Amino acid sequence: MLALMRVVGLGLMATVLLMVIREERRDLGVILRLGIAAVMLMLIVPDVARVVSALVHLSELAHIPAQYLALLLKVVGISYLTVFVAQLAQDSGEAGTGMRVELAGKIAILALAIPLIASITETVLKLIPS
Repeated sequence: MLALMRVVGLGLMATVLLMVIREERRDLGVILRLGIAAVMLMLIVPDVARVVSALVHLSELAHIPAQYLALLLKVVGISYLTVFVAQLAQDSGEAGTGMRVELAGKIAILALAIPLIASITETVLKLIPS
């Protein structure tokens, strides 16, 4: 919870600061935006580690195969990372780049899902009498 408060506080301060310098120093605003994004990511890394640890523990209790949990974590990670970068690009005035980052993330998620889709398809085909 403390990390969240730090991120929120940093976000509020950054917003005010960026509003002040936006008109006169656009180039400095982009650099500041990137730096703030990096600091925010570093602040939430410990929380992400705790969430992953809790999910691993729960999957072990439920006897869920590790490959499914790994797939889930990769998909969630790709989703969060691409949205974060796409929004950062959009804030920097590069909306087109942000859209391409989101598209790349969607394709990466689809590529990760192919083995799971193939496994489900094989199971369904085995259940259907020939």
